[in-house]
Amino acid sequence: MNEKEKLEWQKENEERKKNNENYFEVLSLAKKEQKQEHTAPTDCFLSCQHINKIYSNRVQAVTDFSLDVKDGEFIVLVGPSGCGKSTTLRMIAGLEDITSGDLYIDGKYANKLEPKERQVAMVFQSYALYPHMSVYENMAFGLKGSKEAVEVDGHIEMRRLTREEIDGRIQAAAKALQITEYLNRKPTQLSGGQCQRVALGRAYVRNAKVFLLDEPLSNLDAKLRIQMRSELVRLHDDLKNTMIYVTHDQTEAMTMADRIVILKLGKIQQIGTPIEVYDHPANLFVATFIGSPTTNVIEALYRNGKISLGDSQITLSPEQQEKIEAFYPAEIEAHKAHLAKLEAEPRYKDKKQTKLAKSYQKELVREKELIQAFETLNNKDEKPILFGIRPENLSSVSDSKRLSDPLKVKIEAAELLGADYYLHFSLQEKDWCAKVPADRLYHIGDEVVLKMDLEKIHLFDTITEKSIF
Repeated sequence: MNEKEKLEWQKENEERKKNNENYFEVLSLAKKEQKQEHTAPTDCFLSCQHINKIYSNRVQAVTDFSLDVKDGEFIVLVGPSGCGKSTTLRMIAGLEDITSGDLYIDGKYANKLEPKERQVAMVFQSYALYPHMSVYENMAFGLKGSKEAVEVDGHIEMRRLTREEIDGRIQAAAKALQITEYLNRKPTQLSGGQCQRVALGRAYVRNAKVFLLDEPLSNLDAKLRIQMRSELVRLHDDLKNTMIYVTHDQTEAMTMADRIVILKLGKIQQIGTPIEVYDHPANLFVATFIGSPTTNVIEALYRNGKISLGDSQITLSPEQQEKIEAFYPAEIEAHKAHLAKLEAEPRYKDKKQTKLAKSYQKELVREKELIQAFETLNNKDEKPILFGIRPENLSSVSDSKRLSDPLKVKIEAAELLGADYYLHFSLQEKDWCAKVPADRLYHIGDEVVLKMDLEKIHLFDTITEKSIF
């Protein structure tokens, strides 16, 4: 074994130990939760409380996922591939076991409920239609032989649906989804968009209280995807059902959601309305993930109310200065409070409580390091920060009252999108982009003068990449 292979083996071995320790800690937590009383929250329809998912190979897909969903809300889970959004959806549906944490649906503890008992309907990325059955038969398949709670003479009974009841549901769903004329066709005779509507109709007829949609539009072409986005929003408005929608496309998230949940590596980064996550991103990841083209980011220095970007300087408003001056003391106090809470509630790896859990020890060390780093930075007159601005706030034309000094740049690429141009250029060896009106032609090599809208800039901390404002 050469030196490189030895280092790789050591790294893999350390990662394996870390995953094993975390796995057994989460299992221990799950055992404690089983003994506790499960009380459903009263202010929401669906509640995920501190949910973790670890597979048998010790890979943690979802970490401490907590979300309360109101009745009739349209929630979108968005993030890059591998962030745990589909796994979360499958846990809600009952297709994946929850390693630890609590799930409540309509006031019931749902961790141990079978999928059919959860009153959820799932629409997959692949339509999952039976090719030998007609559209009508596909929509009826899940209803035949199934039992539902029905009120008879003042009490609830479980009975099978009659043919008339099944037909009534299918006709109502077909009318709502505009597929009545396709009921006798086979899936092979339908377009992608029509197949997707049939898949939605199959969920519709079950009278489910929660619709779970796992990237249902990803197989459609661009034009049909835009059309189906509008149809889904209209369908939700008509049904008033709770919908949880998974996508990696931030455009779908922004245009469809009541609230967006942004995930990265299995952890929630921010929960908020589309306008909240766009205008006030919680951290650098959210700022660069939401919005197209992505937010321009560059390293900068802050001193005495001014930001230095290489040779140029930007003067912050009194409100912006107040926010950045208050940020570091607030972070120090927050981490000190968290450290005190950790020390007051130690976590052990054994029942006799003689050995502290490794993750707990690492968390203590991490908090102490953060406190020291923030205190060091707070005492400096000149503070390194990350400066960000969206392409649409960097333009040759603006109505803003506070603009930066002119910024002269050389175009390296010009993309015409009809009404707008995306102009790409370099600033301090970083690739930047500006969105400007297509009121003239731009070519590679042209020099243009741009100004920043100083009311729309974003600053991020260099230690945690958390948003300052």
